[in-house]
Amino acid sequence: MVAPAKRTRDEFQAFYTQCNYITEYMVSILDCKDSMQTLEPCIGGGAFVDQILQMGIQPNISAVEMNDDAYNLAKEKYESFDFINIENNDFIFSENGSKKYDRIIANPPYGAYQSEEKRKLLKKQYPGIFTKETYGLFLYKAFRQLNEGGRLVFIIPDTFMSLHLHEGLRSFLLEDSVIESITLFPSKFFPNVNFGYAGLSVISIKKEQPNSQTEIPIYSGFQNPKELLEVLNTELRNKYHTTSLTYNEIKKAPSMAFMLYSEEWIKGIFKKDYQTIDNFFNVVTGFYSGNDAKYLRRHPAVTRGTKKYQEVVLENINSEDLSITQPLEGIEGEKHWVPIVKGGNTRFSKPSDWFMDWSKEAIFDYKVTNKKRARFQNSQFYFKSGIAVPMVSSKLTAALIENRLFDQSIVGIFPKNNSENYLLYALGFFNSQTGEKLVRTINASTNNSANYIKKVPFLIPTIEQLERCNEIVRDLISRAKELPITNDDLEPLNRIFEDIYQA
Repeated sequence: MVAPAKRTRDEFQAFYTQCNYITEYMVSILDCKDSMQTLEPCIGGGAFVDQILQMGIQPNISAVEMNDDAYNLAKEKYESFDFINIENNDFIFSENGSKKYDRIIANPPYGAYQSEEKRKLLKKQYPGIFTKETYGLFLYKAFRQLNEGGRLVFIIPDTFMSLHLHEGLRSFLLEDSVIESITLFPSKFFPNVNFGYAGLSVISIKKEQPNSQTEIPIYSGFQNPKELLEVLNTELRNKYHTTSLTYNEIKKAPSMAFMLYSEEWIKGIFKKDYQTIDNFFNVVTGFYSGNDAKYLRRHPAVTRGTKKYQEVVLENINSEDLSITQPLEGIEGEKHWVPIVKGGNTRFSKPSDWFMDWSKEAIFDYKVTNKKRARFQNSQFYFKSGIAVPMVSSKLTAALIENRLFDQSIVGIFPKNNSENYLLYALGFFNSQTGEKLVRTINASTNNSANYIKKVPFLIPTIEQLERCNEIVRDLISRAKELPITNDDLEPLNRIFEDIYQA
């Protein structure tokens, strides 16, 4: 059972599909035997149970399904098997936690909707576990129902490895289990389904006490689902063995993330004592009006969003240096439209294409009338000099904010006291290949949220390196105001950071 890409208020968030190679791989590493107490906490269409039966195994199977239609179909499908018992229930709220199992296998729902009342109960029942993403809840509860020495095999999104919100789940697993393997593959291996996740993983976990040198083999690089079965062959699996992570190095990593080091120099950086971006910069999220259709205006030269956003009246744009006055209570008069930096993959310099209503009446709406929707957050950094990194982007880029307002779609990076001289250096870093590789090591997804940016290693250059870097960045800022920056333009900058980080 897996989640479709479109997120709705769906308490099941389930989509039944089948890839025989994935199913066979998971059941094979489950290593289930006759008469073993086996649990399938969300049976769905019964793909795993079918595979177990096909392999001629007869364990004592307990299965759970909360969807009434799916439950009735499964009940009818397996009614002739006296060793299969199916329960109509919500596994994560069920009270059968005292029952233990030798084997547990599942493809849980991802991101199933929970009412506000249920969320409150989940937070009490599963402290430290991210309750808005149901696969973590299923994994946590299922593991607690394993017998000592028992094994669990789940297929889940690979986001559990690095997502900041899953730190509690990672901490739990590292304390009480031996993760026998993690197998990574693209979600397209499921035929005819468009997932909300680009990458999936099969995780095999054994309930026994680990030690600091326990290693987790990571398998990846599969070109098609059939190749998964080659991991079962001791002579073939090495070509997919990407790396191994020890529990000790995971626990030392930011947020205990399962970081896959693409290059040895990256591994070397994270093994050392290092300072992070957070030591030198405030890393914060920006402003949202709560109703951009009403309060946001576009420059007449902007051609996108013409139906939703009105043109700003050029004469009403405030052109003062707002970093001096920092008008957090609003601006009187007609010139109350202030430039705001929004998302978009632009390097070094962004033109002022968008403007926000900053009248006193609008500020009152942001702070009071519409405060539940608006986000008047981190206002001490409004109109200051800083760096804008898009919150979500396939390619890491950064541009100067230059004393403007900044939108919630970007992460604002502002120098702390005595760090102003590193502003251009940091701007160069976030546009370099070195910066891209380090950010993607901490979090492999396209999410560049503040929690990840804060943890990026930030090495201090020599005076000569700093001066050279600042010279290159100033030149790139000047070029960016005329034409988009190309990869060739970035080569001198990339070499500087390769030298500093010994990449």
